[in-house]
Amino acid sequence: MFEWVIILFLGSGLLYGLQSRRLQRRNISSPMMMVLTGALIALPLGIWHEPPLAPFADRIHFATGFSEMTLAIILFLDAAVLDYRKERPAIRLANRLLLVGLPLTIGVTWAFIIGLHPSIGVLPSLILALIVSPTDAALGRPVMENKLVPDPVRQGINIESGLNDGLVLPVFTAAVLLEADLVGESSNGWFIEAVLEISIGAGVGLLAGYVIGQIVNHAVTTNTIIDRFERLLGVLAALFIFFLCEKLGGNGFVAAFAGGLALNISSEKVRETIESFGEAESELLTMLTFFIFGLVVIPAVYQLWTWEMLIFSVVSLAILRPLCVWLCMIGSPYSLAEKLYIGWFGPRGIASIIYLLIMITMIDPDGYEPLIAAAVMIVTISVIVHGLSAAPLSNMLVGHLAKKGTRP
Repeated sequence: MFEWVIILFLGSGLLYGLQSRRLQRRNISSPMMMVLTGALIALPLGIWHEPPLAPFADRIHFATGFSEMTLAIILFLDAAVLDYRKERPAIRLANRLLLVGLPLTIGVTWAFIIGLHPSIGVLPSLILALIVSPTDAALGRPVMENKLVPDPVRQGINIESGLNDGLVLPVFTAAVLLEADLVGESSNGWFIEAVLEISIGAGVGLLAGYVIGQIVNHAVTTNTIIDRFERLLGVLAALFIFFLCEKLGGNGFVAAFAGGLALNISSEKVRETIESFGEAESELLTMLTFFIFGLVVIPAVYQLWTWEMLIFSVVSLAILRPLCVWLCMIGSPYSLAEKLYIGWFGPRGIASIIYLLIMITMIDPDGYEPLIAAAVMIVTISVIVHGLSAAPLSNMLVGHLAKKGTRP
């Protein structure tokens, strides 16, 4: 049966790829396609009829394995390909979003969860806020591909989504370790464990990333590397750093992110090659993660969904994130339309899914049903509404700016 599931996933990915231009014109994104395919395949397998959380019992480690590699590659590449020299206006926008907007969004979301559902608990509410705060540009791909959208806005959203999951990760790790310690599922003190994991991760990542970058620069200078291996560098380096750090007792995700920041490849050609090939590789793993999300995760929790969770999802996506973005952009040169556009395109996707899976492997999910179900609902809604709205709203913004005479 497992083989047939893989065959159906590959077939659906091939079908989407062959019709991708036509499907994207109809606002159907690859995450939407993969989630729907996974959910449909789960029907004849009987997964939808299992008790809540039961699908996690013997499938969670399979799901988490691929997802962890996906996040490691994404974290590494997002940090590695950022060019601070070429994207200064976008960097300034991203700095506002990351340094002010992101903490504000986490804090406001945390407070809203506690007010809406106090029984979840203060620390689990913070974990949920951390899970649903990172954004995912893959769900709004037309935003990145519409060259008529002002470049600082487009690239600023892209940089934010590329770096916010890496910035949230240490706090998320510490919060989950503290919760595991409080419920007796951690053998060591949570603080020491968190400090060790994060410190080893950052140290291994920075050192390995710097060394790999220097080796690559030397190989390019001496012309000892052939073109096709340039394409593999990003993926190989990301997974090497991730697994090395995990073996040494550190947090592999922190290491992957730090490694990307420290890579510093001087050749523009190699950087572009790593980015283009890495995007293709991570796209495949991202599709697999969304497929697993539809196949296993949604059927595991849909029976637990409540009206309170729907309220939380809608408010988080449509009010809290846009409000925090508007607040952090006070005094910026962007118009109200651009601020609303940036605020809306904070889709929750791959990082939220993987953080949730990581939490489930670290803490027994029994007793955390509302947290898990709420996180799954907001991602499910985001996959649909952000996928459907990306192209139309991008065109609306371009038309509005053209009428105002402010389009670059």
